[in-house]
Amino acid sequence: MFNNNNKKNIFCILGPSGIGKSYISLELCNLLPFEIISVDSSLIYKYLDIGTAKPSKEELKKYSHKLISIIDPKEYYSVNNFFYDVKKEINIIYKNNNIPLLVGGSMMYYNVLFNGLYNLPKGNLNIRNYINLLFNSYGNKYMYNILKKIDPLSSKKIHYNDKYRIIRNLEVFFISRKNVSYFKKRKKYKMNYIFHRIIILPNNKNILFEIIKNRFYKMLKSGFENEVLYLYNRGDLNIKMSSIKSIGYKQMWLYFQNKISYNEMINSTIINNIFLVKKQITWLRKWLNSYIIILDNYNNCVKKIYNYISKFI
Repeated sequence: MFNNNNKKNIFCILGPSGIGKSYISLELCNLLPFEIISVDSSLIYKYLDIGTAKPSKEELKKYSHKLISIIDPKEYYSVNNFFYDVKKEINIIYKNNNIPLLVGGSMMYYNVLFNGLYNLPKGNLNIRNYINLLFNSYGNKYMYNILKKIDPLSSKKIHYNDKYRIIRNLEVFFISRKNVSYFKKRKKYKMNYIFHRIIILPNNKNILFEIIKNRFYKMLKSGFENEVLYLYNRGDLNIKMSSIKSIGYKQMWLYFQNKISYNEMINSTIINNIFLVKKQITWLRKWLNSYIIILDNYNNCVKKIYNYISKFI
């Protein structure tokens, strides 16, 4: 598992939603001593199971998965949290004499793994809640103007309606009394691994879009509405939280609020999923120096990946 530079190899299975990354990764676990690390910004949440196509309880028992169902939907989880959690899990897997296999479609998570992380302060939920209260009281433009005074350089790259990024930039300043621009002038922290990107792309995008559509209908039949209703009735969650903003959950939430019809919920979810797939494919094609597989059938795909990985272990 080492190369001549004594850097460990990390293997990553990337691809758009619905292409079969989970199935392929489980087949690979039958062939090699892999432990899977999820690279998915929705699978981290407990109780978000059906709508995220989370592996079944049987699969989770049989195959080791990391970073699945690790936080409550009301909790905040940043890219920084993910970066350090992955680093910790990789070390544990190697101590077990196994091989980490990163699997998922969250491109921002992968981006920080491949390109490094600015050493920003970790998120603080109390401060974030306080900033959210300010947003609710004064509005986006007012808070954006505060950011302009605190960090003129960063504010030029952020739209005043981009609430998430404004909050994160203000949070960094409130925690450290230094703005994000200060931290970005410093050297990025990078992991000391060689990441092998294995990218699976569809042979026919229209077929994948149809799979996405049919998958959501299957989710509805499997009880997705009741899953979201449980979260909705808890009383401590809202549509502005990252967990509830996940595709499908947001649309079902709006349906429960009587803001959209049931058919509008279905159509909006499918359309947003297809848009996500297009965005993922665009991002994936920008990553050079990757091993790219155009999916024809799953058996061939697994064989190709196995042969590729075997060169490095």
